[in-house]
Amino acid sequence: MKDWLFGFLMHFHGPAAYVGVLFVLITCGLGVPLPEDVPLISGGWIIARGGNLPLMIATGLAGILIGDSIIFRAGSTYGLRLLETRLGKHIPGERVARTIALFEKHGPKFIILARFVPGLRAVTYFVAGTTGVPYWKFLTYDGIAACVSAPAWVYLGWYARRHRMLSKVWAWSAQAQLATLGIVAGLIVLWLIAAAVRRRKKRKAAALALVLPPVRAVEGLRVPLQRSQTERRRG
Repeated sequence: MKDWLFGFLMHFHGPAAYVGVLFVLITCGLGVPLPEDVPLISGGWIIARGGNLPLMIATGLAGILIGDSIIFRAGSTYGLRLLETRLGKHIPGERVARTIALFEKHGPKFIILARFVPGLRAVTYFVAGTTGVPYWKFLTYDGIAACVSAPAWVYLGWYARRHRMLSKVWAWSAQAQLATLGIVAGLIVLWLIAAAVRRRKKRKAAALALVLPPVRAVEGLRVPLQRSQTERRRG
């Protein structure tokens, strides 16, 4: 897939190169299983022989945000309708409510993390639209993540052509993807552990509340007990 996509984009020259990269990135954002780093690196490689690096970076950012916005808008427009279909009726209402609650609390984190996990981007952004995340918030956090990845990949492609090291750049790209997946997986595991610990503490607190009498009631009993002890001493 990488070699085919790189070869496809090599057919574009001049202004058409920006259009080709933009088109491929929009397609990636729609959920088509295409690696996002390949068109960005390819764009940097193309303009290194005669083009504008900042313009290609801007093109990469535009393609990413347009594709992500389309899938987000699809979720906000058709997401709830899908839940009413025959397929959507098989999804438990509790799960939907839990997902909405998670996005209300951790939406920005999910949006940023999904930017670096190809298999989760389209699904996460569709669900974000379905659960009612404001578009400005989605665009802000998605844009923050895109401003990290897009310039880095485009510059890497530009650097690769200038120093004739494309094979090394592809290797770095693969290593970066694996490292990112490892970091995201680690963060998810830590979050699940922390959530489990919080739930356990809440269950223990609830159990203690059922066993122990209220503090006010205990304090209220102290007064008559002290009086009775004082009266006995006087007697």
